[in-house]
Amino acid sequence: MVKELESEVIRCIKCGACQSVCPIYKELKTEASVARGKLGLIRAVIKGDVDMTENLSEKMYCCLLCKACVESCPSGVKVDTLVVKARSELVNRRGLPPIKKAIFKLGLKNPKLFNLGLSMGSIFQSVLFKKSNNGQGMLPRIPMGLDKRRVLKPLAGKSFRANSPAKVEVSDAKATVAFFTGCMINYVYPGIGEAVVKVLNKSKVNVLIPSNQHCCGTPVYTSGDVETARLLIKQTIDTFYDLKVDAIITACGSCGLSLKKEYLEYLKDEPEYLEKARIVSQKTVDFSKFMMDIGLDIDLKELNNTVTYHDPCHLARGQGVKSEPRQLISHIPGLNFREMKNPGYCCGSAGSFSLSHYDLSMKINTKKIEDIAYTGADTLVTGCPACMMQINDGLVQKGLDIKVMHTAELLAEAVE
Repeated sequence: MVKELESEVIRCIKCGACQSVCPIYKELKTEASVARGKLGLIRAVIKGDVDMTENLSEKMYCCLLCKACVESCPSGVKVDTLVVKARSELVNRRGLPPIKKAIFKLGLKNPKLFNLGLSMGSIFQSVLFKKSNNGQGMLPRIPMGLDKRRVLKPLAGKSFRANSPAKVEVSDAKATVAFFTGCMINYVYPGIGEAVVKVLNKSKVNVLIPSNQHCCGTPVYTSGDVETARLLIKQTIDTFYDLKVDAIITACGSCGLSLKKEYLEYLKDEPEYLEKARIVSQKTVDFSKFMMDIGLDIDLKELNNTVTYHDPCHLARGQGVKSEPRQLISHIPGLNFREMKNPGYCCGSAGSFSLSHYDLSMKINTKKIEDIAYTGADTLVTGCPACMMQINDGLVQKGLDIKVMHTAELLAEAVE
């Protein structure tokens, strides 16, 4: 374990404030499942009292990186950053699991191969998956590393970027933006991308959609594969930093957090790219915040839905975007908005966490589903496609007929 972590780890005063907010601790009730316990393990490794075993690896990967503990920590310890660094050291010493190694090293490192693989996957997915009972997703026919109960959104027949021009212009434009689509919108939820472009165009904004953009690198970095992640991060920065645009729009909480804040941390030891990352950071803004910043000056038709909103962890706690989505929703005539008791409680997704810890993720998800159901809403709105898939899984498991939409999709539906 790198010695440099010790100065941050010892800032933990062991007060236990993290216990009251950690979704995993609330389910497992073990010290190793909460931030304080993980920091204690990291310190023990630094001192040489604990070895980097498979058991330690399991403890470090049993974390949502939801930032709830960071937000509540009186000492300001960046627990999620320390956990990710611990994972990186584990990968350096023990290597990646075979599935992740294949996806990261063979797939994501080669954008053309990755794109081809997902394109082929969209064609043959019906062989490996079947429709869920209510038709709101698909279920694995065989495990393939997935729980057979896991309801997934099918891959799109054609990716968003493959179906979009490089630039969508409008007359009398008052701004020009670049759209970072991310993987989920590009390959799984192209409708979100179409909604983002539609609303921006209606708002007199030109939209650039760089065709050579790729994964933001977050899933790779948080898994501990820093080497591959740096390649993806630099590729993203090279694609966007010198574009002559007023903003870089994101519509995924995790992608937005990466471009806006985390790249600055990841590249702090690389001066050349750090300066480029600052330019990207200054321009990056979530779709909902951008819309409120420029002023929602478009005609909207009445929608007679009862809506509630889920705060994605990386959008709300990571980027501080909480009020803007609600303000957008409030502008739509006819909507009945009902707030959840705990709209910021994690849905249990956390990327690959919901795949590797499915039962635990769904226990966490159950609390979110119960909160949604209690509002009586017929539509759940959120700002992150990964949350959308996880919440939809939970709703299907509970037999609830509640529609799941992105904020941009709801707004696009109301556009005259």
